Amino acid sequence: MLAMMAGATAWNDFSEWFSREGTPGAPADVLQAYSKKLAAGGVGEREIAARSEEVRKYMAAHPDEALVLHFNRIYTWVEAPFRREPSEMVKKVAGSRKPGRALDVAMGQGRNAVWLAKAGWNVSGYDISPVALREAAGLAAAAGVKLDTRVARHEDFELGTEQWDLIVMCFAFTKLSDAGYMQRVRDSLRPGGVLVVEGFNGGRPAERNMILKAVLDYRVLLFEDLPDVSDWGRMKAPLLRMALEKP
Repeated sequence: MLAMMAGATAWNDFSEWFSREGTPGAPADVLQAYSKKLAAGGVGEREIAARSEEVRKYMAAHPDEALVLHFNRIYTWVEAPFRREPSEMVKKVAGSRKPGRALDVAMGQGRNAVWLAKAGWNVSGYDISPVALREAAGLAAAAGVKLDTRVARHEDFELGTEQWDLIVMCFAFTKLSDAGYMQRVRDSLRPGGVLVVEGFNGGRPAERNMILKAVLDYRVLLFEDLPDVSDWGRMKAPLLRMALEKP
């Protein structure tokens, strides 16, 4: 019990610091920056090592809480390297369709959701970051549109059956290799509905054209697997872009 209390106390101190002035990054880099902060405050080396280890253990035991902290900080970080404007791919695909019900998966600050709503779509979305959703609500209010948003993880959000005319996954960090999850996504699309995927290609697949083969039960409207500058991270990286229509 004492060890748990010590871990929670160290985590509270760390999370308060990170929320105010931390720089999002790899856990090891963030912990190193936290150690420097403690040292600057006069904390001794042994105590720094002990607190850092407690934070590391807490993060390992509570990964969802750590992830929420990470993304909340990203959306309050002025220097966050992500594109604030809507995805050009979303605009291209959605702009060619008759507006209906759209779902923005891991919607972030609402750059795509607000554009879709302004274009006449009835937009719902979710994200694990309440800070992101507050920003989305502010953008929607400024644009004079409404969004239906909720805080949720991919595993928890109820996609439903034949609910959506458009599902957007832009740098949503969904697992395209998770057949069960992707079947839920497909089932939630109405016939003729479109799934738009844009994000990092996680590496060279073991089988040539494996991703393309996995989506051939859709009508493939667009498929691209090429290096480009990412909207998330603003870096040159292998990117995957797909627009898939459910028959």
